[in-house]
Parts: sequence; structure tokens; C-alpha cells
Amino acid sequence: MKKLIAIALLSALCSCAVTDLLKIENGGSVSRYADSAEPDYEYSETSIDKLNDHAYKLLDDIKISDNEKNIQEGINTLLDDLDLLANDKAYAQVKSYLKWDDEDLESKSDSISEEAYIAFEALAFVFSKGYASDEYSHLFKEYVTDEMADYYTSRGMNLARAEGYASVDYWVSDEYLDKYYSVSYDNSLSDQEKNLQCAEIYLDILSEYDAETFYEDYNRDYTPEQIIDLSQAVREELVPASEKLLDSFYDNKYCNDVFDSPVIVDSLFGTVQQYASQLSPEIKKSADKLSDGESYVIATGNNCYSGSFTADLPANNAALMYIYTDNSYYDLFTAIHEYGHFHSSFQDDTKAYFTSTNLDIAEIQSQGMELLFMQFYDDIYGEQSDAMKLLKMNDITDSIITGFLIGEFEYTALTRSDEMTADEVLELYCDVMGDYAEDFPFFYVSHMFESPGYYVSYGVSALAAMDIAEDCFSDPQQALERYEKIAAVPVNSKDVRFGAALEECGFSDVLSKEYIERLAEYLIQYSENYKELSA
Repeated sequence: MKKLIAIALLSALCSCAVTDLLKIENGGSVSRYADSAEPDYEYSETSIDKLNDHAYKLLDDIKISDNEKNIQEGINTLLDDLDLLANDKAYAQVKSYLKWDDEDLESKSDSISEEAYIAFEALAFVFSKGYASDEYSHLFKEYVTDEMADYYTSRGMNLARAEGYASVDYWVSDEYLDKYYSVSYDNSLSDQEKNLQCAEIYLDILSEYDAETFYEDYNRDYTPEQIIDLSQAVREELVPASEKLLDSFYDNKYCNDVFDSPVIVDSLFGTVQQYASQLSPEIKKSADKLSDGESYVIATGNNCYSGSFTADLPANNAALMYIYTDNSYYDLFTAIHEYGHFHSSFQDDTKAYFTSTNLDIAEIQSQGMELLFMQFYDDIYGEQSDAMKLLKMNDITDSIITGFLIGEFEYTALTRSDEMTADEVLELYCDVMGDYAEDFPFFYVSHMFESPGYYVSYGVSALAAMDIAEDCFSDPQQALERYEKIAAVPVNSKDVRFGAALEECGFSDVLSKEYIERLAEYLIQYSENYKELSA
């Protein structure tokens, strides 16, 4: 199951361009869709059957002496096959999300996702066999670990069996998610009923994990214990700072207009392109890719998935953004956030097989872009600008708070899961989350069910993104220089580490109580400055 989570992350946070994607013209630019429709593009011709033909050929080639050229070609072919399946997985996911209640599209998406997962296992098996060979071991050493090789070359293991185990693994996990979504979207249930049923599902999901390897799939260089330790500092320092920001926001005379009469731009990505192009040549280069309308889908209405994400398309070294909109102020926030992922994806050409996404850095790349855009708020939002700045600063501060609190809850629940009831899960959740449990009911946090251990990255990355916040106002060029360094970090590389990347890019050591205290002081002063302007 943990490998399934890693494969699921192949569709989030990176690279490519899609052909003939949803396009509606409005003065030459792509605007909102009146209704979400199915994108028009073709899947690749790769399938698990075709990949298996290539896998068996490579297995045969390994048995032939002096055959290095054909073996290297076979390796490259399989790597490309997996990239294409990862692309198809992203396409199918987007099409399904646009019509959330379409069972045929969901089935198609599940089928392709399963193939992508099985394909990863197939490559791992074949590469392990190659690594175990006397003559060609050196050609496969970068693709396997000794632990993998021991598993896939164990007695009785063959390609069909490895893929069979993978298929069962996939559908067990998918069954959990189907149950979760069935409950969380059931309007006949009260929130408390949803919470209780989802808590039972959550305990089943946690049974597949253990505390020692909980962060293993996320390429992290910190521990859950560190998060729990810092979570207390977040409560003591950043919760009061968030309250100060909100007080200043509600003291602003335009605060109600933000909700009742928000500034709605004519074209989400036309606006993103307009201002992103003013930042730097590299950011302009990726922004220009938005003009053809093929790099994103904008979804609206009740029949589509209400989240947003950026999907890697590794076969093209590109990315596809899925943006849910509801004509609120949050639409542009979301578009800018996902554009941060999109921009960074072009600087990461990691193959799907090697992908081990460092979410802590990936989210700096998106949250940092949001902070850079704050220098354009006066132009974008006019008289609502100051209120929007306070709201955005509080939004990122809340990302830190909820990220750490949910991180604390998840690990604590995992360590106690063998002896907990569903009621005790909810009791623990409310104890850890405090007042935030009202805004984030247990069933609402889908990440805990889709990818346990994921959510804390929003908090860790937001801590780091805030390190450029002050410069965004006082020295935008300095903020841009540090952002561009972190944006160039290949987040899908298994060799990337959070702490080392921050140090190399000129960021502070953010996982410390001292840094959290300094940030809280800055945020309180920031809120006081705007409070004075509102007086």
C-alpha cells in the first residue's frame, strides 16, 4: 500500500503539455468554463500488456552474453513505457474529476491507475533480475536496492506473481478510498455521522502502516517526533499571530467586500501570465506556456472534484493543472499556487520510475509564488488590496498551523491505532486540533485517507515559504532570487533533502522554535501595521 501512495504521487506536482485540452476563447484568452466538459485528447498506445512484452524481451536479453546494447535499449524502453502510463494516469484522473459522478470515467481512471502501479512493480522485478545477473549487474545498479533485489528474486517470484500482488495491493487501497468518498459525499449523513464512519475507515487504513516507516515515502529528513515537538511552539506562537492577522483583516473596511463582492478576474491564467511575466525571464518562459490553454483545465459546478492539483506528465517533461473554481476570491489564490508547481516542473526531468517527490520543497515552490504575487495586489485588487494581503498572510499562517496539528494527530493516531476505537480517534482529533476542528471536520481532510502522512508538508513548506515574506515587501528582488533557487530544485529526485536544499538556497533553518518565534513576531508586527492603516 505504501508503494501505491508513492505511485499516486506521480500524478501530482510536476511536468508537460496536453494536446487539444478544453479550450474556450474569450478575447483570445482562455477564461472560465460555463460548464465542465470532458477534455479531448488521446491516451498513449502503451498498456500493461505492451509493457510486459518489453519486460519479457529484456528478461530474455539478460540471458544472452555480450548483449549490452540491447539490454540498455530495453531498460530505456521500459522507463519510457512507465512515463507514458503516468501521463495517461494524469489524463484519466482529470477527465474523471471533471465528471465526479460518472462511473465509466471513474472506472477508466482506476484501470489506468492500476496499470501504472503494476508497471512500476514490473520494472522493479525485471531490473532486480538484471541486477542479480553476473554479466550485467552494473547496468541495473542505479534502479534497485539490495532490499528490492532480495524481494523480487526470492524463490517462486516471477513477473506474473509480482504483478498479481501489486494488483491486489492496489484494489485494497482503492476500496478504502471508495468507502471514504462514498461516506464523505453522502448528503443524507450528518457531519458527525460522516466523522464516525470515516474514523472507522481511517483505522483500517492505518493498519497498513507502521510508525517507524511512516514518513518513508515522502523523502523527508525530519521525524514525526520533531513535528510533534514543534507543534507545541506553533500553537503557542503562531495561533495568536493568526488571530492578530484576522483581527486586522476584520478591522479593514473592505473585509466584507472580499466575500460579498470579490474581485473576479476575466481570465484566471491570463492574469497569472500577465504578472508572472514581470518577475523574471525564467518565470515568463513558463508563463508563456499558459497562452495556448492546453496546460490547464478549469472546473466549475457541483459535478466535479472540488480540489485543485498539478499533475506530472513525465513523458513530455511538462505538467497539467486542474483548477476548481467557485467565483470566490480563492480562485486566483488557487491558480497562482498551482502555477508555482507548474513553473517548477519544467526544471525537473526525473523519470517516473525514479520519482520520490519531496513535498516539503514542492509546496515552497507553490506557496512562495503566492507570496511573490503579493507585490501585484494593489494593481489586481484595488481598494481591497490591503484586506487581501492580510487574508493571504493569514492563509499561509493557517497552512503552517493546520499542517503541524494534523501531522501531530496522524502520527499520534498511528502509534495508538491498535487499541483505539472510532470514537477515540475523533476525540484525539478534536484534542489536537482544538478550535480548528470546527473548520476542518475529520471527514473533510481527504489527504489523511488518500496519502497518510502527506498533510504535514503544507505546514513545513509554509514555514520555509514565509522566510521570503518580509523580502517580498521590502526587497522583492532578493525574495525573487531565493525563490528562483528553490524553484530550480528537482523535487522528484530521490537525492533531494529539505534541510540541505534550504541551506543551499539561502533559507533559514525553519524547523526550530527560534525561527517560529521570530516569524510570529514578524506576523504580529505586520498585522499591527495594517491595523494602523485601517484606523
